[in-house]
Amino acid sequence: MMNRLLAISTRFYKSRVTRIVRDMLSILFPIMLLGSFAEVLKFAFLSPSGFIATLFSVTKWLPFVHPLSQLAGVISRCTIDMIGIYGAYGAAYSTVKEYGKKSAAVAGAVGILSFLMISYQTGSRGRLVFNPTLMGQGLLIALIVGYVCGRVIVTFERNQLSGPYQVIRPLLIILLLSVLANLFISFLRSPQVQTFIFSITPHPVQGNAFPYVIGMGLLTDLLSWLAIGGPYTASPTFTDPPALANLNHALKAGTAYNAPFKYTATTLFHSFANFGGNGVILALIIAIFIFSKRKKFLTVARWSTFPAIFNNNYAMMLGVPILYNPILLIPFLLAPLVNMCVVALFLALNWIPAAVYPVPSGTPGPLIGFIGTNGNWLVLVLGIVLIAIDVLLYAPFVKLYDRLNENAGDKHETTD
Repeated sequence: MMNRLLAISTRFYKSRVTRIVRDMLSILFPIMLLGSFAEVLKFAFLSPSGFIATLFSVTKWLPFVHPLSQLAGVISRCTIDMIGIYGAYGAAYSTVKEYGKKSAAVAGAVGILSFLMISYQTGSRGRLVFNPTLMGQGLLIALIVGYVCGRVIVTFERNQLSGPYQVIRPLLIILLLSVLANLFISFLRSPQVQTFIFSITPHPVQGNAFPYVIGMGLLTDLLSWLAIGGPYTASPTFTDPPALANLNHALKAGTAYNAPFKYTATTLFHSFANFGGNGVILALIIAIFIFSKRKKFLTVARWSTFPAIFNNNYAMMLGVPILYNPILLIPFLLAPLVNMCVVALFLALNWIPAAVYPVPSGTPGPLIGFIGTNGNWLVLVLGIVLIAIDVLLYAPFVKLYDRLNENAGDKHETTD
């Protein structure tokens, strides 16, 4: 099975579209890495409710903590929250470069223009407003926009003209397509369409809570692999009705055992299936350190370890990359699924309490369940065991991905 998967993946890896995507993600990696560090520092270290800030009272003794938090916020806003812009540039640039044209830089600028036109939405009093969802969670849309812009430029540019004047005709075509795409998105955002979508979306009830949480968790991870925001947020909110009911039960009974809602996004997904971010990325990093011999992967894993400890997986998603990688998709979905099923069994047997207590922002993944159960040591041990299982799940796919890069003639050398 692994050999067949390797053969299919090798052909896919060598395709022109795949090379464009890999080139685009390599352009975005340093930007996302910078944003990941800034986001972790802001929410875990410099926020009064952050994990490290709470543990060491950082905000009480660190000078200039507020300006530092603002600076980290600016960096995070201009990198992670605007990754769609960079993605549109990278995709258009890489597409034109892949086809051997000299107008790659101009194509990148056109890609940005097209993405901004698509993202534009009407603001009050004529303000310039862009769709924040597309900006921060629309990397797949940006990839498509950039690729289409690049192909239009490659197809319709006039070689007899010099410099940027070659792309005037394709630019007009791209502007027309962008306006049509903007109108279509505006239609989807209309109240009537939104009401219809909400009416056909499944909602959890206690009778099917476990399959619902499992399904939504897998959907979140799948959409994360596609660089689209999923139904579950990056961290638990503890403000939904089941979470509040569980917390009230624990406060009245003095224990989190026998919580009324055992299977929720907080008790299963956020507390045990999100170590290092979606896909249990912390386990992938450990597996790379142990089993990979590729210098590139080891370098990416080293740089990404710090953000991943605090559940930020953005750098790893682009650096390896995990995004659009069919080999790593399997363990990316399987590891969280195994974790949630094992924890659900422990909860059903009443061997562990449910994670019902709020945790500070930026709490490391393996500690969320421990703190959320008010320090239950069996939960901590279970989390460590689950990480070990996840590492073993990732191991054969990390080795396979190493072989894929060797077969495809990747320029990055192996370690000694």
